[in-house]
Amino acid sequence: MNKRQAVPYGLLLIVFLLWIYLKPQDESIAPVEHHPSYIAYQLENTRFDEFGDLTLQIYAAKATNYTDKGITLFEDLKVVFYIVDKEENSTTIWQASSDKGILTDNNNKLLLSNNVWVKNLSLDQLVQTMNTEKLTILLAEKELSTDLLVKWQGPQMRQQGIGMWASLVSEELIVKKQVKAIYLNENK
Repeated sequence: MNKRQAVPYGLLLIVFLLWIYLKPQDESIAPVEHHPSYIAYQLENTRFDEFGDLTLQIYAAKATNYTDKGITLFEDLKVVFYIVDKEENSTTIWQASSDKGILTDNNNKLLLSNNVWVKNLSLDQLVQTMNTEKLTILLAEKELSTDLLVKWQGPQMRQQGIGMWASLVSEELIVKKQVKAIYLNENK
């Protein structure tokens, strides 16, 4: 190859290298990172009804809120329900607790998981304690449900079943299948 033939190839190579160097870079769209709106430690939240009566208290060691996703994540969660019976002039207090919780659906649906316990703190109901691994709570309706194994105890009884729906307001409990019960003939 002589100089006359090498010059155009050299110029072509230089132009190609300049084009690569000066070419505008395509901006790749980075995925949106979801950062929490807030993180709260030792959270305490109290709710009242339209008459000013206490209806609900929420306690958590940590709460992380993601406004863009519409969820709040809880760690070491306790929810205390106050069920007021105006006719009887009495209040029944229930506490639901778990290691983890997720609040969704405009702050009405609470999904509890890991070591879930529901306890009657007033000791005035047939069911005193319930436990399962996952539980869904509709806060406004005060309804509990699960499709997993649930165990509950009360005075002189121990029962278990798979799948459960309960209303704290109407004091109803429906177990879907495989119910096993032990009744104790003890005086307490």
